[in-house]
Amino acid sequence: MRHLAPPRTPAVLLLCCSLLLAAAATVLGLAPTARAEDALGGLTFPVASGKTADNPTFPKVTTDGPCPAENAQQVSLVLAKPAGGTVTLGRTTVGAPFDQGPFGADILAGKSLESLLRSWIPSGPLDGTYDVRLMCRDADNIGGKYFPAKIQVTGDSWTVQAAAATTTALTATPAATAPAGTEVTLKAAVTPPAAAGKVAFLDGTTELGSADVASGAAELRTKTLAEGAHTLTAKFVPADSGAYAESVSAALAYTVTGAGSSPSPDPSDTGGPTPGMPADLDVTDADGKALDVNPTLTAGQKVLITARGYTEGAKVKVALADSGAAFPDATADAEGIVPAYAFTVPAGIEDGSYTLTLAEPGTGGHSVEFLFAVGDAPGPDPSPSDSAGADDGGATTGADGGGTAGASTGGSGGGGDTATGPLAATGTSALALGTAALALCGLGTAFVLHTRRKGLLRF
Repeated sequence: MRHLAPPRTPAVLLLCCSLLLAAAATVLGLAPTARAEDALGGLTFPVASGKTADNPTFPKVTTDGPCPAENAQQVSLVLAKPAGGTVTLGRTTVGAPFDQGPFGADILAGKSLESLLRSWIPSGPLDGTYDVRLMCRDADNIGGKYFPAKIQVTGDSWTVQAAAATTTALTATPAATAPAGTEVTLKAAVTPPAAAGKVAFLDGTTELGSADVASGAAELRTKTLAEGAHTLTAKFVPADSGAYAESVSAALAYTVTGAGSSPSPDPSDTGGPTPGMPADLDVTDADGKALDVNPTLTAGQKVLITARGYTEGAKVKVALADSGAAFPDATADAEGIVPAYAFTVPAGIEDGSYTLTLAEPGTGGHSVEFLFAVGDAPGPDPSPSDSAGADDGGATTGADGGGTAGASTGGSGGGGDTATGPLAATGTSALALGTAALALCGLGTAFVLHTRRKGLLRF
């Protein structure tokens, strides 16, 4: 009796293995790399320098915050490759879970810094700046959030590279005060301009919103400031805390006034100034309450005057017509605004109508007039030159300056809550590839057995 030799299945198995390996390689290729937005905070070492041959190179590390609860079962200390990807220096589960605030971790021996660097720099000096990251992982070694630090390697030694200091300055427009419901523009200036990250704008401890830093500047427009006193600050949060340090601006005092006796808004109003009030002038009493047009004041009364339309940084002369009183000069800010100039009605002033002028010296220099009365005298009527002054004050400029820029400052924060583990973005792709690979294995096996029985294939 003739016996048929059993099918030689190694070729089939080889085909299946090849397909599975290809699928795995594809899955690994789809896994996202660490991103700057995955940085959680700062990472410090108990010593500022050491030897690259030490193992572990960094026996202990300390963070300034917790790991995410879903990735807090172990931590891995890795070295980021310049071309992308990471290699592991050591890891530990001692102390897990690591989701309860700042923590310290003893890193178990793995590979020395020198051996890892030599794996991609086979010869020559290892000198350079490198990123060290403490990765937050779950029990399956999955997770993408990390605490970063930078080190400088020189010869056979390493030293910690301190994050560069930054400064943040905050300005507001309108400056110092605004009626309730007014759109207030908050601008933060971050130095050095190369520092990338976000600025959070705060009212006390409440975050009003945040904006990305571009070329050292970030901006937020808001109408949410409630009536009353506010303390505003801007906090810069770097994208790479190993490269740049956080900074917070000086506190900016801001007052939001009530609507006062201003007329109710006209549905057809397009946002222009109050009728009769120059477009480049706002006046409030000492408590921040808006005054009527051409108000009646009393001797010794203090008011706050905000005038617009000047040259950036201009010195502005203040003079009261028909009065020998002298007043200190004002200074326009970077927006050409004299913010909340404190004017006190002279104590010995007689009843009558008066004009206070805030004028920028020089031919054609911008001038703003504040008209008021003292006693029972009626307030002065604006002269034709007052209308011209209103035109010169840039009513259109103020209106045009809002609009689109404010809309662009929101909305970009949605991506922060996406899963960040190495396979988080590839689960569906991995399942599909695995299923396809198994199906191909089955088809390949059936094809080989069928063709062998038919005598079409021999191996």
